[in-house]
This record gives sequence, C-alpha cells and structure tokens, in this order.
Amino acid sequence: MYRLVSLMLIVLLLAGCGENPTPEALPDSIDLLTEAATNVRASQTLRLDVERTGADYEIETDYGSVNFKRAVAQYIAPDVLQATVRVLAAGLPIDVDIFSKGEDQWFRGIWTANIWVNAMFAPGFNPERLISQEAGFQAALQALINISTPTLGELEDGTPVYHLTGTAKGEDITALMVGLIEASGNVLVDVFIDRNLLLPVRFIIVQPETITDEEPEPTTWTVDVYDVNAEPKLNAPPEGIE
Repeated sequence: MYRLVSLMLIVLLLAGCGENPTPEALPDSIDLLTEAATNVRASQTLRLDVERTGADYEIETDYGSVNFKRAVAQYIAPDVLQATVRVLAAGLPIDVDIFSKGEDQWFRGIWTANIWVNAMFAPGFNPERLISQEAGFQAALQALINISTPTLGELEDGTPVYHLTGTAKGEDITALMVGLIEASGNVLVDVFIDRNLLLPVRFIIVQPETITDEEPEPTTWTVDVYDVNAEPKLNAPPEGIE
C-alpha cells in the first residue's frame, strides 16, 4: 500500500512538471505605445541611427541634389541636436555634420572646406519638436492605425522587445526620422519597445509607393534609439553651445 501511494505521488509530481508555463500576459497596444511615448519624452538625452535601404531618397541642397544614406544623431533636451549625415553626391559618399540649437543651424562638409557655417540645412526643423507632445515621438506613435497585438521578440543584441505593426501617413511620422526626412504617402511601421525599460528602441518604416519597375525594393528606414539619458558627447561649433 505504501509503495502504491508513493508511486501515485511521483506520477502526479511528474505530470505537474510537464505542464506548460503560464504565458506572459501581453499589454494593450494603445497603452503600451502611450507609455513608451511618455517615457521617451521624459529623456534628457538620446541617440538615433537612421539608415535607408531600398529606393533612393534625394535631398535638395544649395549644392545640388544628394542621395541620403544614413544619419547618426544625438539629442540633448530641450533643443540641441547634432548629427552626421552620409549622402551620395555624384556617386561619392560624403559626410555632412549638422548642429542645431532650436531653429539656429550650422553645418560643415566638403562644400564648406569642413568649416562650420551658420546656415539652414533642414528648413523648419527644430530639435524641440523631436519629443514634443504635438509633433514628436508621441504624435508619431499616436498617428499609427491598424495596430497589431504585441508579440514578444528580441533584437540582435538580445534586448527583449514587444513588437507591434501598424500603418500611418508619412507626414505624421517625420519626427521618427529626426525631422530630416519628409516621408510621404501611406507607410508601414514596425515598432519595437524594450520590455524592461518600456522605451521605443527601433522603428522600421516602409514606403510601398516608392516601388517602381526600375526599383522593386521600397524605400525603407530603420531607426534605432539608444543611449537614452547617457552622457552627451558633442563636437559642435563653439558659438553653437554658448
């Protein structure tokens, strides 16, 4: 009898160990986006890496049309942004440094003999708008429609994320691309939110309307957000940080 009872207890314990663990409860999509937007708006510093793939994106400058490739930017609250933008001019890669304090802008590159020039590079761009409630990350995230239920995933570095998808008008999500890019038409948006910090860490923005017979791959922007509240490192024009 004792052996029978012991055997039954062992069977029950083994059965319990074989049960599937309770799956993690997923947050509401709107609540998750709202909290992530609120958290990023509270940040004092952050860095952005914006990379384009697929169909070309042309920028008009005083020196002619150039093809945007990538931008690495650093934001410091409330109104400073410094970026290095890589473009192709006549097929050659060129880096342009940009510094903006409020609406006051400087830039330097091969055209300026690498000397800072106090002139407009991106007309109408103001770093304060990057995390403002009306026009920044929060407005961009609120512009998403047809939002999916979050799924669980990881970035390449192992960061655990919530992954959501949605659609939006390109004009409504310009802030996600540092305000240097004027997206147009309806776009597809993937949002990745750090599950521990509840901060947006990656956006993938696809412009289907850029597909042509000559270019079957749409213009696609990958925006990584990192070093939130890290110590800033500026290489700015002296008069720009007075």
